[in-house]
Amino acid sequence: MHLKFYIIYTPNSFSKLKLAINSLLLNTDYHFILVANGLEYIEFCEIQDFISNNKRLDIIDLPGNVTIPHGTALNHLFNIASSDYFCFMDSDIFAFKDFSEQLNQLVKENDVVSSCKPLEWLRKKSPKGYRGHCTVSPSGKNIAMTYFAVYKRDKVRPVLNKYGISFERYMRKSQIPEKAMSVLSEPDKHTNKFNTAKLLNILQAYDGVKFAYKEFDGLVHLGGVSRYSEHTIQGTRNINKSNPVAVDRVATRYYFHNLLENIKNNCYELPDLSLNDTALENHVIETSHELILLKKSIVEAKTCH
Repeated sequence: MHLKFYIIYTPNSFSKLKLAINSLLLNTDYHFILVANGLEYIEFCEIQDFISNNKRLDIIDLPGNVTIPHGTALNHLFNIASSDYFCFMDSDIFAFKDFSEQLNQLVKENDVVSSCKPLEWLRKKSPKGYRGHCTVSPSGKNIAMTYFAVYKRDKVRPVLNKYGISFERYMRKSQIPEKAMSVLSEPDKHTNKFNTAKLLNILQAYDGVKFAYKEFDGLVHLGGVSRYSEHTIQGTRNINKSNPVAVDRVATRYYFHNLLENIKNNCYELPDLSLNDTALENHVIETSHELILLKKSIVEAKTCH
């Protein structure tokens, strides 16, 4: 199946996440469009150099000189897409093996497929709702995440037009068109906050669109690493130190930021890590060793060629 994924890069993230796109090129036959979202010219040129002479890579430079929200970027990309499927994923998703056969089968059987919960959520039961990691609405309808997703385009445009909505986040009732609110059941409109594409998803579900969620063996989403330079440093100042989950979230992102910087420089020493959740800590360490082996295999593959 010929799928082409958009991967959005925010400032100061590409060099440390080059390993992720290399892993996808190594372990799949898909095509990838690298999207510059508010990058400085030097970093944009770095991506241009990276994609040169690779027929499976392309680049898009989003208009403007600031980083735009994820939903706004998805709106722009959807409007310029021309293939039957609209596919996108976060820039900190790594492929340790080929998952394409599993994905292709699900795409054939469904209208929307999503995957790749961040590591911190994989071992937890996700609540119903409209947060980023939720895959079921309050009333029990299946919806999607925007970490990794494949949409049949002909199942998106009619809903966008019918309700006058987009992929954006909707943060209060006044932002949501009345026509959209009027069709939601009471459980599904219990909140006025819908994360990226969640309002689109629930309205698609009401219109009979078929969703599937699956975690693919060999596909790992670190979570939040691409936004480290923008958000995590500020987050460490504002974090509630009495909330162990929040502390672990920031510590994990800080750890992976440092690890990927090390790997980029061919240093395979693991940074210090101490989490409140020992099971999560073990999972992070296990993933770290996989990332190091991945980098070595990519270096070896390039050397052989």
